[in-house]
Amino acid sequence: MAMSPPGVDTQGLPDLGEAPLMENPFRPGNQHDEYHELAVQIGERGYAGNCAVCHGIQAMSGGLTPDLRKLEEWDDEFYLQRVTSGTEQGMPAFRENLDQTAMWAIKSYIESVSP
Repeated sequence: MAMSPPGVDTQGLPDLGEAPLMENPFRPGNQHDEYHELAVQIGERGYAGNCAVCHGIQAMSGGLTPDLRKLEEWDDEFYLQRVTSGTEQGMPAFRENLDQTAMWAIKSYIESVSP
């Protein structure tokens, strides 16, 4: 019996709705940048529960999966596509477990630990 990844409690962040945003709204300078620090905190918990098992603590991969801190091709649109649809290499699709608000909070966290 496969276990589903946990959802993410995004209380305190605005509901971003269903229509996919193609840019992280929580990044400084963007639409909801006043929520940036909270998004990073929530994203850290979401990352720990959904991503760290494969991509490592603080996004530092042990070598079997991509080090998310160093992916240059990971623009926002690429990130959203990977997280919602998964990959042929084994990354699951998270569209059933994470809403858009949670996905962008996790991206905010990854950006906060990236060089």
